[in-house]
Order: sequence, then structure tokens, then C-alpha cells
Amino acid sequence: MALQGNLSEMSVADLIQHYGQNQKTTRILIQHHDEEADIFFQQGKVMHATLNGEQGEGVIYRILTWEDGQFTIAADVNPPAVTVDRSWSGLLLEGARRLDETGSNMAVVNIEQEQKIKEKQPMAAKRKSDLLAEALQALVEESADIDGAAIVGLDGLVYSANVPNRSMDEDMVGAASAAVMGLSRRSVQQLKRGEFTRTLIQGDDGNIIVAGLNEETFLVTLTPKAVNLGMAFAEVRDIAQRLQQIL
Repeated sequence: MALQGNLSEMSVADLIQHYGQNQKTTRILIQHHDEEADIFFQQGKVMHATLNGEQGEGVIYRILTWEDGQFTIAADVNPPAVTVDRSWSGLLLEGARRLDETGSNMAVVNIEQEQKIKEKQPMAAKRKSDLLAEALQALVEESADIDGAAIVGLDGLVYSANVPNRSMDEDMVGAASAAVMGLSRRSVQQLKRGEFTRTLIQGDDGNIIVAGLNEETFLVTLTPKAVNLGMAFAEVRDIAQRLQQIL
């Protein structure tokens, strides 16, 4: 039996967070006036979204502005396509940033109109989120020692990530890294080793390097097992300096 509700009681953002955190495979049908949107989750990851012939992340950012309407939940419905790459927390973070930056009126501009606006403003400064994403992409593509990286808040929220291994969930990377960061900082303080700089965790299949960026965020990088740790540490130091400038 399908579960139904009202957006006045549970917002679109609440729905995304709930079904993302609980790692559900679900279809959410949302009706708002004469519009109808679909969101498909697979084990907690937003995989596909559609609205009025549009699909992908842009749909999510539009419906996050809906304050009234009805929703219907259908469990165990697999997505018919994959049009969304960003994690559920990343979608909510980007959606909130768009609202803060442009206001709700701009947030509902459709994908085609948004592209036209970008084309008319070629000299506009890049957003901070874009700069962070580009820095991580360059690191992963150019480095022989690092095969994944993410910028994470102390609460486990992923600010930006480039983890080519699709079997690895970005939210899990964020949550696990936040736990490591918290323990590392406390250990350094309790053992009177000065200020925390970085921590290394080694496993049979590779390494995890966690380095602080500022009081609120840190960098986590993933390396293969056969790696020159000295070079990896040097690359982490260099990218951390670049990210600190952006942040």
C-alpha cells in the first residue's frame, strides 16, 4: 500500500533526507498544482528525477522550492534510468546554496533557461562549489597516487567529492571521515601533540589520508595500496593549500 502525505507536513528536503539516510529503494511522486515530479532512490541514493519532460539534478533544485502539494511513496521501485550523480546530501547542500545565492524566483528557472543565462554571462565569476569540484577533479585525474578525494564538514556533510569508484557511497565517505577526524583531533589534544595536521589509516587494499582545512572542514583522500606515501603526503599538502584559498 502506497504511503501518502502533504508537503506542508513533510517538505521535499525532508523526504530526500529521510529516504537517503534510511538507504531505501523508493519512488516518490510529488504533485504541486498542475505539475508532477518523480524522484527515484536506490538504496538511499537519488538516481533519477523527472518533471515536465526534464530530468536530472535540475529537477531536484526546482522542486525543493515547492511548499505545498501532495506526495505518494511507492517502496521497492527501481529507477528506470540514472540521471543524477550527486549524493542526496550534496543535492540538498547545492539546493540551499542556490536559494541563498539567487532567491527562490531564480531557483525555479528550468534547465534550458538556466543554460541561456549562463551563456549570456560568460565572464561571471565561478561559484565556490565549482572551484572546489574542479580542484578535486584535477587532483584525481593528474595524480598517480590519489584515486579519490572529498571535502567534508565536521558534521559529515560532503561539500564536494570526486570518488570515481561508483560502488563507494559519498555519504558513507563523509560519515566515516568525520568520525576519523573527530577521533584524531581529540587524540592529538589529549596526548598533547600540538595542533592536528593529518592522519593516515592503512588497509589491505589502500590508504586513507585525512587533513584539516579549517575549523569546519577537512580533506579526505583515498590511495591505492602500492603508493609512495611521501608523494601522496606532498600532494595532499599542496591541494590542501589550494582548497584553503578557495574556502
